[in-house]
Amino acid sequence: MKRYLNIVLVIVFFALMFNSNAQSVINNQNKNKTTRLLFVFDASQSMFGHWNYQQKIFSARNILSSWLDSLAGVDNLEVALRVFGDQYPVPPQVCEDSRLLVPFSKDNFGDIKKALREIVPNGTTPITYALEQAATDFPDDINSRNIIVLITDGIEECNGDPCAVSLKLQQKGIIIKPFVIGIGKDFKSTFDCVGTFVEAKTEADFASALGVVISQALNNSSAQINLLDANSKPLTTNVVVSIYDYHTNVLIDNIVHTLNGFGVPDTIYLDPRYVYNVEVHTIPPVFLDSVVV
Repeated sequence: MKRYLNIVLVIVFFALMFNSNAQSVINNQNKNKTTRLLFVFDASQSMFGHWNYQQKIFSARNILSSWLDSLAGVDNLEVALRVFGDQYPVPPQVCEDSRLLVPFSKDNFGDIKKALREIVPNGTTPITYALEQAATDFPDDINSRNIIVLITDGIEECNGDPCAVSLKLQQKGIIIKPFVIGIGKDFKSTFDCVGTFVEAKTEADFASALGVVISQALNNSSAQINLLDANSKPLTTNVVVSIYDYHTNVLIDNIVHTLNGFGVPDTIYLDPRYVYNVEVHTIPPVFLDSVVV
């Protein structure tokens, strides 16, 4: 049986700002890994609806194209584009309507922008099917960080369960926790179980949301682990701490916890897309499950 004591993760800093040319600092944990961002783009009929000053499809693809320009110089980054709902009109409802328009490769930003310009909204919203198919879009690379960014103005319309599919893909280690950007409506209660939901009520919100999503996808959080003693003081130190992926139980990092001359723990860097399990190698060992940054 696991024994649970007080372990506190204190988040010190997380950069939400993304500079103009997207050259954010990626720390040592991520800099040698390829980050793959798969944009799963809603092209269902409802994307022809108006959103602020123009139709949603035009606003969404123009803003996404602008952000793609800013990503062009980022090292160790590949992007791809999958679309759903563009091939078959409704009625009738065709729920196997999703395709990979632009696969992962280096310097394919122009191809993605061209594909975005040619998308014509047409059909239904098979989000579950699109996520299932997206699992096959990522190359077989155990050293990559695979992240899905789902952009949609609606919810599942084909009786699927996107939450179950997302969890399954995370448990298999195929993807890290996805992002979901909801265009024009608050779908938080529906998509919270799929991934990190960001609401975009306006075009400005959408542009800001993409910035936050991309920043979180490319940057780690700096953090401290405070090990509390029997008096709830953060004085326990000089022990090994293991950090695991909650879903796969794969070891992510081993650190030796130390305090500096001011009694402050070492700064560590964590990928905010993971959920973590933490093990402190005391006797007996101490565990903390389901740590979210």
